[in-house]
Amino acid sequence: MITLHLTRADDYEGVYLPLSATPAEIGETWAALDGISDDIASTRIVGAVSNVWGIGQYLKNADINESGQFKKLNRIAELTGSLDRDGCRIFEGALNAESVNSLDDVIAIGERLDQYLLLSEVSTDRELGIYLVETGVMPFDENVRPYLDYSRIGIEYYSNHGGAYTAGGYVLRRDSAEQALQDIVDAHQDRQALGGMEMG
Repeated sequence: MITLHLTRADDYEGVYLPLSATPAEIGETWAALDGISDDIASTRIVGAVSNVWGIGQYLKNADINESGQFKKLNRIAELTGSLDRDGCRIFEGALNAESVNSLDDVIAIGERLDQYLLLSEVSTDRELGIYLVETGVMPFDENVRPYLDYSRIGIEYYSNHGGAYTAGGYVLRRDSAEQALQDIVDAHQDRQALGGMEMG
């Protein structure tokens, strides 16, 4: 789900356009924008409301007067519309972790979210360090654990593996994570899926 906040000239109030949008809906939005200013070249995306937090910053630079841009924006809305909560967090983290310079980049990331891992409820270096030690990805004897600098462990892992922290967890690429970490995350997801089926 994405709703674009569009405007022209120096007006901030602008108009809102829910995506995916039909040509008729886009035409109605353009008519409303004409009421603000007839300077079509000044049309711009001010922001966006979405289930993927922060995605608006990656859409704002799009030149929406350029042909084909709304087709791309609609595709991004389709990608976000099918996501569950964890999928939204993965998309958010993946966007923050990668180099994003165009709508094509946003689409490419959204189409390969299965290539990323989400470590739920890991949103700081210290939490990452604790997670890695407690799951055995970075094994330490029990007797030394009280003396470990978990923040340092998390910082070093982050600097070596990349990724991004979100409010819902740490997102990183599968190909930069150890197989042991991938197995742990996949097993957790399988348990969640089974739990959801039993409740349903």
